[in-house]
Amino acid sequence: MSVSINLPGGAIERVLAEDLLWFRPAFPSEWKGAVMMRMADERLYSSESVAALKAKFALDGAKLAEFTPPDAKLVMVVNAAKIRQVDAADPEINPESARAVLVFDPKTALAVKETPKLAQSLIDAAVRGSV
Repeated sequence: MSVSINLPGGAIERVLAEDLLWFRPAFPSEWKGAVMMRMADERLYSSESVAALKAKFALDGAKLAEFTPPDAKLVMVVNAAKIRQVDAADPEINPESARAVLVFDPKTALAVKETPKLAQSLIDAAVRGSV
């Protein structure tokens, strides 16, 4: 199956839930009022709400969990099934308030405020479907 995403300007793009890594409200410097979606091979900006996208991807089978970025007051929705490992944040590399890093592949990772233990429990709950 696939998910239809409404893009700013009226375009519609069909994507696979299995290609989703995460999404969050876009920063004003990106595309004010949109939602930034990080897919396996690209970034898309949706004109839909975070709640609407969460519902669409969940319906298509994505195992979703909510995380907090280390340097912004918003919620990121992450495809827990795509996370390969959870590492402790490195203060030399990651923002000061980051506690864990979600690793998707050798080139793609996401720093979060949650501790590695809490991050892993959120991932496990999402994959089990108990979120």
